[in-house]
Amino acid sequence: MIGAYVINLETAAARRERIAGQLTRLGVPFQVFAAVNGRALAADEVARRYDAQAASASYRPMSRGEIGCALSHLGVYRKMLEDGASLALVLEDDALLGDDVPEVLAALASELDPDRPDVVLLSHVDKFTRWGAKALGSRRKLVRRYAEWWRAHGYVVTRAAAERLVAGLQPTWCAADYWSAFERRGLVSVRAVVPYCIGLTELAEASSLETHRADLDATDKARRSVGYYLRRYVYQRFLFQVFVRPFLRVARQKRPG
Repeated sequence: MIGAYVINLETAAARRERIAGQLTRLGVPFQVFAAVNGRALAADEVARRYDAQAASASYRPMSRGEIGCALSHLGVYRKMLEDGASLALVLEDDALLGDDVPEVLAALASELDPDRPDVVLLSHVDKFTRWGAKALGSRRKLVRRYAEWWRAHGYVVTRAAAERLVAGLQPTWCAADYWSAFERRGLVSVRAVVPYCIGLTELAEASSLETHRADLDATDKARRSVGYYLRRYVYQRFLFQVFVRPFLRVARQKRPG
């Protein structure tokens, strides 16, 4: 079975115990990876491991929490390669695992080629295209990305993808879950399992990382002009619905909760 790497701060014992209990109950082998606490990094280390100029140009300025999160995921990829793992399930400690995660992992183990740079999200994605969808077992499909996909609390990564991400994302310049950018840059191919099988516990709502991220996103959006939002409205309400959606066979997955 595909083994899991759980990203967890050493001080977050309750989170660690909760995710460990889920994995043990499901029989998924795992190890805990000590997360990087971005807020505790020395200024010189941040300067060495974070490319502020590239972030401003291609993403936006990142919070210390985001920097630590991105470095943690990169650390997991390096650990996976050191361990000689062909495939790995990467989890954050606020993930909520469905009972059929082992079944999905078994299907992915048969489907994925470790030498192809593939990432498969097991978390919720909003929109996807039906073009190129592939059956995964009797109840699920592997689907391709449409528009932006975010979140990195539960996904499978191949050895080749880990190598590409380590090589292409250092020093870090964006969040760990900027999947569309990773795909546009040719680092990895990103697909998702629909319906999803890994959600979020209530611990995600208490994440200070998401609070800081929301503040930064709001600041970034405030810089945009009225014209930007007007063009976006016309596209989404008219052009997308009439021309784009039917052609690309865009579907939407039911939102969690």
